Amino acid sequence: MPNTKGFSLIELLVVVAILGAIMAVGVVAYNGYTSSARKSAAQNTMQQIALMQTEYYSITSGYYTDSCPPSVAGTQNINENLFDSDVDESVIGGEGYEFCVTTAAEGGYEIQGCELDDEDSCGSILTLDAKGQSNF
Repeated sequence: MPNTKGFSLIELLVVVAILGAIMAVGVVAYNGYTSSARKSAAQNTMQQIALMQTEYYSITSGYYTDSCPPSVAGTQNINENLFDSDVDESVIGGEGYEFCVTTAAEGGYEIQGCELDDEDSCGSILTLDAKGQSNF
């Protein structure tokens, strides 16, 4: 039997198949991690908006409200009116969610955050009201 160096074709195919299976599992797990990180960032942003609503109320004796559903314009309005920033230095937005603030049925306000999908349309909606009740 001759002394051969290297791997056979079967051995290489087995290695490629194993690497493919590991990558498939890794990509799914990575996508889950990034999705949950964006959701956590959106929840934190909604808490920031709620804190600014408290400050806005102490200054104006009323809550800031705008139209919903969440949109780029709604997020820009929140930046301008609650955070006193312009488009170039946005405080909120940019993590895959858009936001809006509307008047709640029982008074106060309701903050809505919408996860944007690939077509820039609204996916799941997170809500937080003036009493601190949320759906997340």
